[in-house]
This record gives sequence, structure tokens and C-alpha cells, in this order.
Amino acid sequence: MLAPLTLFCLPYAGGSAAIYREWPRSLPASIRPVMLHPAGRGVRHGDTLLHRWPEFIDDMVAQALTHLMVPGQPPQPFAIFGHSMGALVGLELAHALRARLGVSPRWFGASASLAPVLRVRETHWLTCDDATFIAEVRRLGGMPDSLLSNPEFMALVMPALRADFHLCGTYDPPARAPLACPLLAINGNDDARCVVPANDPAWASETTGPFTSARLPAGHFFINTHRDALLTHVIAQLREVAGLTETPVRALV
Repeated sequence: MLAPLTLFCLPYAGGSAAIYREWPRSLPASIRPVMLHPAGRGVRHGDTLLHRWPEFIDDMVAQALTHLMVPGQPPQPFAIFGHSMGALVGLELAHALRARLGVSPRWFGASASLAPVLRVRETHWLTCDDATFIAEVRRLGGMPDSLLSNPEFMALVMPALRADFHLCGTYDPPARAPLACPLLAINGNDDARCVVPANDPAWASETTGPFTSARLPAGHFFINTHRDALLTHVIAQLREVAGLTETPVRALV
């Protein structure tokens, strides 16, 4: 019997793993989704926010190892999916697991994310005034104006958002060998920041394995607005790399 394929799921900036709460009902039984929880939000809201990549990835690796390592067995097979900032975190997690354990993902999904080589350095998100920061959140979309104009709500969510924006703005991975697994880069047609000619080739350079590009008729946050269409692409690729034949737990609608 094939071991279940663990799918590590990583959220966008300021988000928690709760964005994946419906995924277990849709994935094939042999795909085991595992939500990795960044510090300072969701079920870990009481933990200290992390502002530097080494500590952030160490924390992700520690969580991942609890699901990969079974006493007396080799590391469990795994795949990684991340949306927006989650794709960057997932890429660093993949490289960290390869460097530390010699294990690599069977598949990698980069969703709504500008490839590492195309990113622009931004160091002001921890210190800029609230108006400037909220304007950027509004530009990205995904949060209604009723919440953006609510001071109490923004006071709750801005610390995590600022920490994550800072991480994205200071992302500067070292030169290293690419992954060797299939890689899917999926974006929304209306996401002008990610749908640029250089993005697909840049993501393709992150692996020596097969590369696939896909588009959805959506903006940046299609993980919320077009979940089933996104899962159709994810499931098709996971079934192929895992050699699965069973149908999803429920039909996608």
C-alpha cells in the first residue's frame, strides 16, 4: 500500500491556515492535507510574530517534521502548496528540508505569487504610517472597505500583516540548485502584479522537473473566490505524481 502523500498548505500574508479548512473534504483520500500555522495568528495567535526568514523557516520546519518523521520509517512523502507569500515560505521550506534531511517534495504549487527572482526589495512595512500601509492592503484587495476602515479590527490584524509584508519585502534567497519535482504556477488573470511575461519562466527556473502554468478568471485572492477551480488543477497534478486512481471525497462544484 502506498503511503499517503502529505500536502503542506501555507497561507498568504496576514492569513492563517484556516483558509484551507475546506480542502480536506475535496482532496482524494490518499492526499493528507496538513496546514502549517505561522506564529502570531489563528490557533497560534498568542505566539510572538516572526520578522526574519531564518526563524520563520525554522518554525515551519519544526512543524513539518512532526508530520514527516515516523519512528522506524523513512520520511513520509510530501508535497507543498502555498498562496502568495505562502509560495515563498513553501519554497524555503522545501529547500530547508532538502538541506537538513535530504528529502524533497514530490510536487510544488505556487499560487498567486511573483517568482523569487522578480521580487523588489521593500524594507519600510514595519515602520510606515498606518495610512500608507492600509492603502497597500486596499490595493491588493481581499479585504472589504468596511474592515479596512474599522480601527479596532485593523489594530488586531495589522501586526501580522506588517510582519509578513516585511518578510516578503526582504525575501532574498541564496543561489542554490533548483528543486527537481513538478511545479505548478497558477495565477488569476486579473492579478496584474503576477500575470507578467517573466513570471512563468522565472518559476520554471525553480525546478528541473516538469513545469505547468495555469490561469483562473479571478484576481489575487482566487484561493477564496475560486476555490473549486483551483482545487481542480491541484488535484489533477497530485493524482498524477502520487499515482492515485480514487476519486475525490466529494465532487467539485
